Amino acid sequence: MQITNRGMAVLAGWVAMALHAPVQAQGFFSGMFDDVGVDFSGFIRAEGTYRTTSDENPYNQQGNLFNDRTIQRTPYAPPNLTQTQIDNLGLGGLVNLGEVGTWNTIPLVIFNDEVRRGDIIRSQENDTNYTVLRAEGEMNLRFSRNFRFVAKPRVLYDPGIYNDFDARNVANVQTGISGGDPALYQGEVNYFEYRVEDGNGGFTNGNPLEFSGRNYFVDFPALLFEYTNGPMTLRLGNQQIAWGQAIFFRVLDVPNGLDLRRHSILDRSLEEFSDKRVPMLSARLTYQLPFSVIADAYVGRFQPTVFGNPNTSFNVIPVQFTVRDMFKEGGFDDKYSYGLRLRADYGSWGWQAIAVRRWNPDGTFRWTQTGVNQSLDGNGLGAVVNLAYALNPREGCGGTTGEALAQSAFEVAPGGVYTAEEWFTYAAEVRLSGIEGLNAGIEDFPCAQALTASTIDPTDADAQQQAENQLDTFFVAAGGSLRGHIAREYHQENVFGLGLNYVTTSNIDFLNQIIINLEVSYQPKRAFTDIALRQDPLIQDETTVALIMDKWHRFTPGFPGTYMVFQALWKNRSDLVGRHLSGYGATPDNGLPPGIDNATYLVFGFQQPLPNRIFDVEFASLYDPQGGLFMQPMLRWNPGNNIGVEAFYNFIDGELSGNPNDNLLSTLGFADEIGLRVTYQF
Repeated sequence: MQITNRGMAVLAGWVAMALHAPVQAQGFFSGMFDDVGVDFSGFIRAEGTYRTTSDENPYNQQGNLFNDRTIQRTPYAPPNLTQTQIDNLGLGGLVNLGEVGTWNTIPLVIFNDEVRRGDIIRSQENDTNYTVLRAEGEMNLRFSRNFRFVAKPRVLYDPGIYNDFDARNVANVQTGISGGDPALYQGEVNYFEYRVEDGNGGFTNGNPLEFSGRNYFVDFPALLFEYTNGPMTLRLGNQQIAWGQAIFFRVLDVPNGLDLRRHSILDRSLEEFSDKRVPMLSARLTYQLPFSVIADAYVGRFQPTVFGNPNTSFNVIPVQFTVRDMFKEGGFDDKYSYGLRLRADYGSWGWQAIAVRRWNPDGTFRWTQTGVNQSLDGNGLGAVVNLAYALNPREGCGGTTGEALAQSAFEVAPGGVYTAEEWFTYAAEVRLSGIEGLNAGIEDFPCAQALTASTIDPTDADAQQQAENQLDTFFVAAGGSLRGHIAREYHQENVFGLGLNYVTTSNIDFLNQIIINLEVSYQPKRAFTDIALRQDPLIQDETTVALIMDKWHRFTPGFPGTYMVFQALWKNRSDLVGRHLSGYGATPDNGLPPGIDNATYLVFGFQQPLPNRIFDVEFASLYDPQGGLFMQPMLRWNPGNNIGVEAFYNFIDGELSGNPNDNLLSTLGFADEIGLRVTYQF
């Protein structure tokens, strides 16, 4: 839809008359608006994905791997009990410090119990992973040949037709879930809101140009003014900045974080990250320099990557843990990132280089105080610990176990971790160290030590068993489960990158016109989440190398050309989503992950229009040589009348070989699905 120049001039004349301007002024307005015009376009789309297996997301309450298992828990006498505590309990004649050696020494069999998680939180089954109605539009308002305004609103609505966990159903269990943002942890599932700590004990929206609620989401991938004058283009406003050539991989594509709330990274792969980059308020200047060099520079207000909310379909942070996002409270909401890219092409050769100073949008995670004053269970072992602590409290930790726990990283609440086996299974799943994570959760919080928690020497031959006994002791004392609290923080870093591209020339048709790109990035002193969730992140240099080759080739005169792409990626410190490789390889029976030396990924994809061009066939795949495979075949149908239909299948296998915790894709192994998108464009 377009408003013509003539129509704009007439409109200007009406405005002039309304302002009592002389009619002769119409010529002035006509000249001013000679190049004015408005273009509108957009689409409405129904999107849905449907499960092909019975697997639920294991990182959510209803899909927890232990919901249908009964586990026996045996508590043990803590090795750091003080003699005063023993005497105050009237046990001085039975136990002395010499008899309490380790967490394996004295089983408190009188307090043995069994727990079946599913008796508290029922497993659920869903037929669908994702069902939304989406509308997007684009308005280009041209003020002149050099100046325009661009607005791209995006609206999504999710009707919530899933069997979701509702925290209100466990409000009377262990007094319910008290910690964290109530909108995320204490009620129904919240599909869209990105919530952060506000610094005043409350919570707020983390994105200034996003308007969202539990079921709806509105934002602006672009809301900007653009000015062009000869070799210069200046863009001011909310925008995405796409650098680099790779799909799946982000080597030089570093200005924006990713929004993973909707369909994680499982949408149409050949769309790259066009629907995932988090827009940021920024200024971007592109300038044509001598020697065919184009300079592309930006400065923007920092916006983090947004992960899926707890209990949503593609959430990957286990919901036994409460995340406290420090984006605003930590002062990161007024930080800025900036960068420069230079690129040039000379015949068959080309190059690019980037230098970026940014706040890493992924952030890091660490243990944090809960602030929740909830004592251990008032019966059984919990009552004994409550009494022992009340008779001999630790200075600075309050007079009750609830006050002490408020200054620790653990909250007495349902929906947390119920058994040591669950603890170690999920630590391995998310590439953390179960033993070292337990130690950090105790060592960094003196008030946890005041409750007789103690660190374990990971070099001890029986360290795993000691850790399991200590964990089960406190789960029993809690009367069910403990929820861990973790904080998300952000760190400034430098990213330097180089790219080289070459277009082949050959007498062999298939080898002719292959576009080869080599991209390398180097990040000195990058901050990674410590695999024990310690207070200080792990700081190391990281190198990433990607080889990308793509080509259009016509195999037969009866078919249009085929687009093909092959990619290989190598990283020396982290996996494709930023998890440090030292956390790889743990198992439920070994909470000390051996790690892997590097991560390598291979990608192949193609797009083939059929002869009538009504149908297109696409395929994309990602292979992790450590034992993971993702494949996505897709069929696109264009029946006409501005309607498009896309059907695809996401196949994920993270258990091709070896330990599944050694490869990237086991994390998403639950998400086999058929997707359908029906679009009407206008």
